[in-house]
Amino acid sequence: MLAFWPVVTMILFILLPAHRALIWSVLGAYLILPVGTSFEIPVVPSLDKTVISNLSILLCCFLFVREKWLGALKDPAVVALAATFVLSPFFTAFFNPEPLIYAERFIPGMTMYDALAQAAVNAITLIPFVAAYGLINNDERRWQVIIILVTAALAYSVLMLIEVRLSPQLHRMVYGFFPHSFGQQMRAGGFRPVVFLGHGLLVAIFCAMAATAAIARWREARGRQRTRAGLIALYFGVLLVLCKSVGALLLAAVFAPIVAFLRARRVALIAATACVMMLLYPAIRSAGLVPTTTISELTGSFSADRQGSLGVRLINEDQLLQRAAEKPIFGWGSWGRNRLYSAEDGKDLSITDGAWIITLGMWGWAGYVAMFGLLCLGGAQLLWRRKLLKSISVASVSLCGLLAINLFDSIPNASIRPITWLLAGAIFVIASQRTARVKARTGDDHGNAAVSAR
Repeated sequence: MLAFWPVVTMILFILLPAHRALIWSVLGAYLILPVGTSFEIPVVPSLDKTVISNLSILLCCFLFVREKWLGALKDPAVVALAATFVLSPFFTAFFNPEPLIYAERFIPGMTMYDALAQAAVNAITLIPFVAAYGLINNDERRWQVIIILVTAALAYSVLMLIEVRLSPQLHRMVYGFFPHSFGQQMRAGGFRPVVFLGHGLLVAIFCAMAATAAIARWREARGRQRTRAGLIALYFGVLLVLCKSVGALLLAAVFAPIVAFLRARRVALIAATACVMMLLYPAIRSAGLVPTTTISELTGSFSADRQGSLGVRLINEDQLLQRAAEKPIFGWGSWGRNRLYSAEDGKDLSITDGAWIITLGMWGWAGYVAMFGLLCLGGAQLLWRRKLLKSISVASVSLCGLLAINLFDSIPNASIRPITWLLAGAIFVIASQRTARVKARTGDDHGNAAVSAR
């Protein structure tokens, strides 16, 4: 299936408008292609589902897209953050040449080849962001993201319900193997669906995003369409309960009502605040400002087992933050150098689940600010450019809400995926466009004033 995906992407770009082809390409690859499978070719990064999908999108954009889609490369903030994201691994390698030895465990030092490989991966990772910035650049196209997300989730829900009933077997049946620990998908006397995403937690957060997207459609729809959208949102809510993930359920319970009932301006401000918090999260966490005790107690009200698991994870995060503080700027690099090991037998003592702590430990604050700056800054800009929010649309703030859900899920889980980058790119362009319009109107006002004076 991986080998044929470039052909599928080309067909989509030939048959559909570029923005819709982009959305379907990103979602289709994420939802359908196998996890843990890749083509290994010397000198180039592993060709897994993300790399193949992103490179296929890049090729199709050059071949078939007639409109100007590289607008992100004209945005100074995007260029600065993207350059740091791509180039910072070279600095990490420069400051981490030494091997690490723990008893019998030998961890090699970073080389410039390692840096080049990571820089290539980072550049490929940015393709959905850049394409979305250029192609999902108006409200009609932002609504298409929401509509296609709901449509894809409805189709996917059939597979999810099959696995809820029969256990997660589809990845094994289609691709010949199960991609994760089967025991982690057993919850509350039943099963969490995995389908082709690799873990039940990823399916749950996708379902939470779909439920929130359906709520956004319900808010704007009228008549029968409103009733239909409400029923779809309710269906996703039931499905989310069946996914048996407390975190995803809480995120949907918070953001779905916000999107449904608050004014667009207030939704934007809440989502922007969430983006700022995520961007600064390591500093907030290190300063002890995250109410970990309250979060643990709230989790315990749902499940004592989940509370115990969360407690272990929080302790590990504190230890990994101390490890990251030893090389705060450019981090420890790859090969597991950011993790903790026993000095006696070299046993790996770390649990690194959250995308934030993985990024901070491996690539330091330079890599973290670059990566999460690209993901968060588009939404965060709305916080200090409040004049831009007077006419912001429900489509725009709904995408901000979807991104906030995904970003908050990256605190406990490594859930940054191509759909996250696509949402971030579509949001980053909002503030840029609105700033340009404000400047244009200001220029017109000055021009009219000058004519009146003459």
